[in-house]
Amino acid sequence: MKLLARTQPLAKYPIHRCLEVIRQLGYDGVEICLENPDLAPARLDAALVAAVRAQVAGLGLAPYSVSYHKDFIHNDTFLRETQEAIRWTPEFGTDLFVLAGTRKRPDDPDEWPRMVDRTGELVRVAEECGVTLAEEFEPGFIVGCTAELLRLFEEVGSPRLSANLDLGHVFLCDPDPLAAIRQVGSRIVHGHVENMAAGVHEHLLPWEGAMDLGAYLRALREVGFAGGLALDLYKHDYEGVSPRCIAYLRGILSEL
Repeated sequence: MKLLARTQPLAKYPIHRCLEVIRQLGYDGVEICLENPDLAPARLDAALVAAVRAQVAGLGLAPYSVSYHKDFIHNDTFLRETQEAIRWTPEFGTDLFVLAGTRKRPDDPDEWPRMVDRTGELVRVAEECGVTLAEEFEPGFIVGCTAELLRLFEEVGSPRLSANLDLGHVFLCDPDPLAAIRQVGSRIVHGHVENMAAGVHEHLLPWEGAMDLGAYLRALREVGFAGGLALDLYKHDYEGVSPRCIAYLRGILSEL
């Protein structure tokens, strides 16, 4: 497993400086987040994407992915932007695109079929482009646990749809998180890592919270996952805490 940075928490920097900082901090790879203002889907063009791709390669950041977390289920603009982002993904030099859904609306009986239909639309674009979609579930979302993720896989019915497994979300949303990791198994192609307190959706530093991260990382290894795990923190100085987080997580990985 390799440790990735997400560009979104470092969006105070222009993307080219952001990538330099990620390399200097010691990360192996990067999740290129299109929520960064200078990488918004409407701003992408061939020159910008080629420059990012060349810099990622030149810095030796690998593996890497592209992500865009917007409500494509209810918002037609976000659906179109997500489709365009998937089309750009191979031009960035990767075949892995990370996405999520949105919060459940208790008064909307049609949200599940819409989630399936619109995910299917994105999958068709991914199939055309040779891209794998990594769906992330979150607490309170339409796809909000492993059972719902597996149901989505079944109803969409495409090998191009896989999982971005956020370990903290598995901890919060599944009654047996380690069994859930085994259930998703080989469909895990990307991950997010942090710690969390029981019952509280707040991304904590890896050594805080109630999770035994060693057990979670061991479960990932046991199902054959060897891809990228992106540190997913929002309420911390990402640049400031990264060196200690990297050292802590590498220490766990070295003991597995």
